[in-house]
This record gives sequence, structure tokens and C-alpha cells, in this order.
Amino acid sequence: MKKIYYLLLMAFIATGLNAQMLTPTVISSTGGFSSNANGSLSYTVGEMTMVQTFSANGNILTQGFQQPNDNVTGLIDLTQGEFGSFVVYPNPAVDNMWFGFQLPEEGKVQIVLYDAIGQKISDVYSTNYSNGKIVEQVNVSKYAAGVYLLTMNFVSDKDGKVHTISKKFQVIN
Repeated sequence: MKKIYYLLLMAFIATGLNAQMLTPTVISSTGGFSSNANGSLSYTVGEMTMVQTFSANGNILTQGFQQPNDNVTGLIDLTQGEFGSFVVYPNPAVDNMWFGFQLPEEGKVQIVLYDAIGQKISDVYSTNYSNGKIVEQVNVSKYAAGVYLLTMNFVSDKDGKVHTISKKFQVIN
């Protein structure tokens, strides 16, 4: 009788612990989906697996959650610096990378992509900035794996001063 009571108590505690768990979410910079005759598998890369990996019939399953089509614009933290803010995410990037900026005054903004040795790859974005948060997407799948530099040049309409902010990011394929 004592064993049954102990077993019921443990089952009740385990049920209560599961009721307190939060739904885990991972926004992964890479991952994918594959399927074959035996089924399908959605996976992410870059997570540290803390549990056993299972495999059967050529399929491999490990710990992880993938949230496709998450709206990443909510992740941007545009904390104002001395003359504005500039962020690049995710880092590392696989297919697409986003940049965002917010500036304290009006002016001309130009964003340029450089490779690791400082050679200009392309002009990514150019505008006459007036106000607000700007978030733009860049397709980086055509670039070779490696380290890149995204540089924002801002020329103030107020005093003509040039401000430069650079962010380093990595492309992985």
C-alpha cells in the first residue's frame, strides 16, 4: 500500500511540473525540412543537444524546435547611441539577413557591404532619412561563406557631419 501511495504521489508531482513548463521557442539562423518515404523531419542547426539522439530508417531526431516564418522585426533593439543605432541580425546568417537603424535627425543614409579584407561588395541601401525605425532584408545566399562588414554612413542635414557605424556578421552556407 505504501508503494502505491508513493507511486501516485510521484505521478501527481510529475504532472504538476509539466503544467508549469513554458513552451520553448528557438529562432534559428539555419535549419531545414526533409522528407522521404518513411516520413519527414524539421530540424535546426546550432543548438546544443542535451538529450540522446535517436535514429531509425535513415531519419535522425535530436532536441530542438523550429519556428519557420517568425516575424523577426520584433527582435530589433534600436537603443539610441551617440548619433543613432544600427543593428544586423541574425548573426550568423544563411539565406537572409536584416539590418535596422534609427537616427536622431534627418539626413542621407547609405549602407554598403564589404568583404573581410575591406573590398566593397555592393551598395545595399540608400535613402534620405527623415524619422522612425527602418528595417530592411538582404539576401545573402549568393555570397560565399565568410565574414562581412555592413557599414552605415549617415550625413546629417543639420550640420553636414558624417557618421559611420559598422557591424561585422558572418554568412554560413
